[in-house]
Amino acid sequence: MDLLKKFILWSYSRETSVYVIFCLLIVAFIFLTPKTWFDKREPAATRTSRLIVKERDFSPDRAVLESRVREMSGLKDAEILETREKRSDSGEVYYEIDIK
Repeated sequence: MDLLKKFILWSYSRETSVYVIFCLLIVAFIFLTPKTWFDKREPAATRTSRLIVKERDFSPDRAVLESRVREMSGLKDAEILETREKRSDSGEVYYEIDIK
């Protein structure tokens, strides 16, 4: 138990063999660990962007709106995920459009 307590609280000085062995174990772990241990297993999240559109540029027709969104974003394959109507402090209506 005393050995475990000394190890956790690290009461070893740099000149001891325990310190040297522990440092060598750390370096060995860093350089000898296979890269596959740290590979992600889940697919990357889909990138989404948000456009803020004034009321005059918004269209309730989804096809027309997607055409305008592609034009504004410069992404020829942009897809609308969600639209939200918002109001500014001055009462002006605008729309937030989430695209991927």
